[in-house]
Amino acid sequence: MISPAQIKILKHSKNRGKFLIKPLSTGFGITIGNSLRRVLISYLEGYAIYYIMINGGKHEFSYIDGVIENITEIILNLKQIRLKLKSKIYKKIPEHFTIFLTKKKSKITAGDICGSITCFKVLNPNLLILNKELDTNLKITLGIKKGVGYVPVNSKYFKIGKKIPIDTIFSPIRNVIFKVETCEVNNSYDYDSLIIDIRTDGSITPKNALKKASSILIQHFTLFFNGKKTELKIPRKSTDYKERIKYLFMQKLLNGLKFAKIKTWADLVKVNNFGIINKTMKKLGLDKYQMKIYNKKKRIKNFREKMRKIIKLRNVIKRRKMTK
Repeated sequence: MISPAQIKILKHSKNRGKFLIKPLSTGFGITIGNSLRRVLISYLEGYAIYYIMINGGKHEFSYIDGVIENITEIILNLKQIRLKLKSKIYKKIPEHFTIFLTKKKSKITAGDICGSITCFKVLNPNLLILNKELDTNLKITLGIKKGVGYVPVNSKYFKIGKKIPIDTIFSPIRNVIFKVETCEVNNSYDYDSLIIDIRTDGSITPKNALKKASSILIQHFTLFFNGKKTELKIPRKSTDYKERIKYLFMQKLLNGLKFAKIKTWADLVKVNNFGIINKTMKKLGLDKYQMKIYNKKKRIKNFREKMRKIIKLRNVIKRRKMTK
């Protein structure tokens, strides 16, 4: 087994990034490439329009006076609008935005709604939304929210004649392509190199997208590394901060013992720095907690007495060896 030594940026811009990861053990190129591609396409967050309201439009197949496109065509155009939050200072975003199209303009583009959507930046302002007559005025309400991946319409939450729901694409990723090639390590070509090409809509850079996808995978794999959760639970209603810290420390301590394959007191005694462990537990007040051994019937009641006996025996054995 070999771990990747470097990640090289071959190409990077606001919308496209190309990365080289090498060296990888045989087969890991496809494994890592597939995992990253799936997370990048399906599990990154973004903002999108999820419903519209147009004056004069009762349902998605109706026409509006003075507008060439029907509502279905307008919806298809609105779905292509890509949005980016201007700043993180907007803690609470409005649920909907109302747009009045009163300008004497025949072609309405995505850039014409920028003034009404104050906290968002429209990344494709030249996108055509609709064609209308010069004297036609329109009132359009757009519902914008944050989501993940692709969300189909669920019409149960909308009343006909008021809100028209839209299939929403929240993902900021346009496409991800990866390629696996052979890599040379110590005159051997039995290793993989992964080239991953990421295209975004501009609301997130390819580099940050790759970081977020990697972070999501790490969060999921951490569960397997740490194992099952211990039985110790932190009291939710507890106001004692010190008590909560003790619980957290005990949980980490038990996980560490499990990882070191220490199952009995005899295994613990073999540890070189056991005295330090014992002092630390006393200092934090953890000596009152009882550890459960795998064999529940054989619990040690007087831990200190047993420890003294074991230390005495070890000293006797050492002396005998010295005399011999």
